[in-house]
Amino acid sequence: MSNEGIFELPTDWPPRITPQSIITMIVFAIGVFLTAPTVGVSQQLDGSHSNAGETEPGTESGILSPQQMYSLIQEHFAAGKLAEAAQVARKLDQQFEKQPTTDIDLTLPLAQIGRAFQNAGDIAAATEFFTRANSALQRPASKTLPPATVVLVRLAAASLFVHAGKLDVATETLKRAFAAESGITAEQAPLAVDLCLRIGRDSLTQQDLVTAENAYSLAADHAAPAQKATAMLGAAWAVAMSGQRMGEAADQMIAFLNAYPEHPDASRALQAGIACLKQVGRDEEAEAMIIELFNRWPDSDAAKDVLNQFGVVEIDRIPEPLRRLVLKRDVDQLTPTMTAIAIRIAAAQGDSNAWDRLVERLGVIDQTGQTTADLLSQLPVAADAERLAMFLLSPPKPLVIQAKSRESACRWAGRHERWSMLALASQSTSPTQDDPTRTITMERLFAEALMQTGRRPEAHDWWCHVVDERGVDDFATLLRCAETEVSIGEVDRATRRVEAATQAARDDRYRTALVAMLSAELGIRRLRFDEARSDLESVVRSSQVDASLRGRAQWMIGETYYLQQKYVEAIEAYRGVAGIDPDGSWVVASLIQAGKSFEQLGRTRDAAVCYSTLVSRHGDSEFAVLASRRLAALSPSDGTTPTNPGSPSNTPNKTLRR
Repeated sequence: MSNEGIFELPTDWPPRITPQSIITMIVFAIGVFLTAPTVGVSQQLDGSHSNAGETEPGTESGILSPQQMYSLIQEHFAAGKLAEAAQVARKLDQQFEKQPTTDIDLTLPLAQIGRAFQNAGDIAAATEFFTRANSALQRPASKTLPPATVVLVRLAAASLFVHAGKLDVATETLKRAFAAESGITAEQAPLAVDLCLRIGRDSLTQQDLVTAENAYSLAADHAAPAQKATAMLGAAWAVAMSGQRMGEAADQMIAFLNAYPEHPDASRALQAGIACLKQVGRDEEAEAMIIELFNRWPDSDAAKDVLNQFGVVEIDRIPEPLRRLVLKRDVDQLTPTMTAIAIRIAAAQGDSNAWDRLVERLGVIDQTGQTTADLLSQLPVAADAERLAMFLLSPPKPLVIQAKSRESACRWAGRHERWSMLALASQSTSPTQDDPTRTITMERLFAEALMQTGRRPEAHDWWCHVVDERGVDDFATLLRCAETEVSIGEVDRATRRVEAATQAARDDRYRTALVAMLSAELGIRRLRFDEARSDLESVVRSSQVDASLRGRAQWMIGETYYLQQKYVEAIEAYRGVAGIDPDGSWVVASLIQAGKSFEQLGRTRDAAVCYSTLVSRHGDSEFAVLASRRLAALSPSDGTTPTNPGSPSNTPNKTLRR
């Protein structure tokens, strides 16, 4: 099965380029040459030169001949008049561009002017004149120059082009230098190769991959052994980064590795080769290179990166030999991501010994908890995820698990409603125990789990700890804390908790309704039924509260009347639940309570209607058994003759009819 979608080229490969000081040596050596006097005029012209202001035979009065202009360039340059020399040289070169067959060679004067501008810091002007000198070398007149001089001019031009950022022009210039008829000298070649390596590096940085490939390839063709490795790897890297010829890039990486197996960048080259092979579907070769990478450089960054890229794939897509190597590695050398991959492998293979070592390692090193969270969501078997979460929640002593790793396990258990697991984990600690591996989120989840499992007294302790000791003041936490306080705490403290929740609710209608429900429960506990009903009625009237909550509030209104033994009013309140939330769970509770109220009034026939309706329509509810028991308890001697479920009672009281 192919893994091409998961492998990427490493992004931090640092080409080992020759230091900048070498380039400085090139410029210095060429600069000395270019500041020396040029070849005498008499050697380039037929006859001696005339004064600048004189007219040559055969020319019109006041117009200089090319020979005179050449002499004028030299005179201006010798006198330090760089601008004047440049103006005349530019004009004469423009003439020669139209007459390339001239026998006057301007290469050296143009190069000298370019070098002077470079020394003066005028890179734009220097670039112009070195470009002109470079072009002059293509004219027939330059054939009179010694080959070594031609190479030096090209090297000087290439160095300046690199400095000016004209990397493609510099590469073409160096290509011509290497192609010189007499060939580049042994002394010049390393300097030219160093320039190529500099161009390749800068081009890679600028994402100019064509120039980078050309420069590195040129260097590789002419490099000495000390430079060739960087040139080969640079060329392969440029091809790989282009993304167009991945097969060719892979072959170049392999060639580099075969030539330089001990190179410091060999592991990174191997990683890049793996990515290239995967891109072109050469999976068997890629897997062989993966195994080689882990056998030769198991602790390298490249090996870690390759393994990390298996973090999101199915286990069967990881080569089997690699799985064996991963499980055999020293767990102390594994990163969190690598550990998570190893845990997945151990789970898939049923290797309990490896599992035990690895889950301990994950808990100890996962400081952010992200790897733990990802792993819990990736494990395909729920039992494995539960086993991991339970270990992290209740680790064996004296093992110290990272707090964030434990928190991720807590969050997973909460999302999957593993309340019993969380409640059990809460028993390994207590609110009063100082535990640095326990976070506020964990404590809140412990409290919620205890609420969900019906252990309110213990939940109450945790909620109070979170609010009073941890200083948590968000609405949800304050509401839960108030809820437990209202249920089992002291009345005065419950009152303060409800007030705190009220302040946190602000102007939110839904939150206000939730607090009103608690306030009503507190009112009932304090036997202040009128106050309780007032709170509940505000919830029932609210248009921004869902039907379920309004139905519960209506049911609680019935409860307040029931507790006051006002059974007629209670029945009327219970009857209102169906009108608010006809399909809600509180309709069932209202039926059982309405039946009890009817019994208290001695209206057993109406009570039987309520019970039989409940059994018929809600037979699977928790109240069905109680309703059946109440039906059975209604003695026929009482004159009870149950009617059809849901039919109205014969009582004249319209409020009791449905």
